[in-house]
Amino acid sequence: MTFHATKPRADDIADAIRKRICLQPQDEQSLLLEGVLADEFGVSRTPVRQALQRLAYEGLIDVRTGVGSVVSPLDPAQRGMHFAVHGELLGLVARLPDARVPQDIARPLGLIGAQDPSGRPMDVEDVYAVLTDLNALLSRLIPDPVIADAHLVSGWRIVRWLLADLRNGNGTRVDAVLGLCRTLRRSAENGRVALFREASDIGLAAGTSSTRVSRVQAPDDPTVADKKP
Repeated sequence: MTFHATKPRADDIADAIRKRICLQPQDEQSLLLEGVLADEFGVSRTPVRQALQRLAYEGLIDVRTGVGSVVSPLDPAQRGMHFAVHGELLGLVARLPDARVPQDIARPLGLIGAQDPSGRPMDVEDVYAVLTDLNALLSRLIPDPVIADAHLVSGWRIVRWLLADLRNGNGTRVDAVLGLCRTLRRSAENGRVALFREASDIGLAAGTSSTRVSRVQAPDDPTVADKKP
């Protein structure tokens, strides 16, 4: 696939490579070469280098001098720590002064949660899109830019873990992901603190529970509670 119609920006290139990283098998280590990527995207090496620097900052790749950039592996021994860190970041936001959740964030949460996976089966790319939107929406809601960026970066590790669970059949289900958005949408009606407190509880539970993100299936939500594994 080559992008020559319009010149992509560094952010566009980072988005495309990030998606590949998140969707590839957990134990696959791809080598990313500036020259090859520049040819693929139809740009000079400068925006490619900028994109790779961003991905390295996010911990998604390791830059090795004289070799290239290698996708960072997911270490199962660090899974619990990754979820704990992300959950604590969410909890930190819940301790900031409260504020209303604006409609330009609450409405997309509702639209995502309203999707019905029984109507058209969602594949791993669909789930990636949902998790990407959710990560971005929550980051936009954080008033402190330093915490917002830390949340966004930490969120990409969580996205990779949840997609790995989905591929490996370890408990992450499409209905659970959509249930997460429904749960957060309901919490958003009570303000930012309530939303992030709920998100923190879900994140911490997901890192330790054997059912992973099935924690988000609220018993008072019939669209989720009646579904079977």
